Amino acid sequence: MSRVTTVVRKLRPDDSLPSEATELGRLGLFLACLTVTSAVSYWAALRLLGVPVAGTLASPNVAGLAVPTLVYARYRGVPPSFGLPERARLADAAATVLAPAFAVVATSVLFAAGFDASLAALLGWTYHPEASVVTAAVQAAEDVVLTGVGFGLLVAVAFDLASSRVGLAPARAVVAATALAAFFHSVLRDAAFTLVVFPKPWRVTILGLLLVATVCGCVAVGVTYRSAVERSLRPLSRPALAPVFAFGLLGLVAFGTVFADVPGGVKHVLWVLAFGFAAFGYHRSKSVLVPVAAMALFSLSIRLVGFVELALF
Repeated sequence: MSRVTTVVRKLRPDDSLPSEATELGRLGLFLACLTVTSAVSYWAALRLLGVPVAGTLASPNVAGLAVPTLVYARYRGVPPSFGLPERARLADAAATVLAPAFAVVATSVLFAAGFDASLAALLGWTYHPEASVVTAAVQAAEDVVLTGVGFGLLVAVAFDLASSRVGLAPARAVVAATALAAFFHSVLRDAAFTLVVFPKPWRVTILGLLLVATVCGCVAVGVTYRSAVERSLRPLSRPALAPVFAFGLLGLVAFGTVFADVPGGVKHVLWVLAFGFAAFGYHRSKSVLVPVAAMALFSLSIRLVGFVELALF
């Protein structure tokens, strides 16, 4: 009887997911939860507008992003290090912190020289013609710091989970962290904030589909990755995975559409570059302060480029 049972078990198809698919699916679920917490905190920030302390604590970059990310990292056993980078890594850290800001400046120069256009107008950051540098800096300071903390932590934790839990090599973990952070920022977060500002029933449906597509897309990527590693179509051949890949394709299409708008897609390309440099900087320095500084300086450069363009043109 035991032999028959053993033979049946060998013949029965394996319905378990590869470890990469399971861990990436958990990352997708984490992004879905972050979307909900960001939307709730954004709603709270709007309701508490004018109350500085409560407004800062209710910021979607703090209550909706930084705090849940830290809690999840501790729960998964990968809390990021807040120590300073090693002295040998300071040059790499400085380069990756400055690179996103240089990308913004270079893009601004390219738009001005090649297209006679303003990058600030495209990104939606403009100032009154008589505004001073101090006024612009004060207006941007709080949001810049909170943005750096929230997205810097997200990039660091996503990299740690991709490398330690999914088992990706450092270069692939950088790509994975960049893609996850960019998808959250450009697709999920924007959709959630739009729903908060313009609550429509059909927007609820779209956001729900995007959340399902996020989890399914991450699982599909994990299965595809295992298939590529094994050089076999066996992991992809299960009929039960068809709906997962279908929803995953929906998420891929949604991600692609944010870059299809020209020149509006430039904004999202800049964010992808910033996430990529931040993830690489974290990999090289092992200090969460590096991606936090990189994202904060990137956010500041986006805001101040409008002031500089206004002064020059």
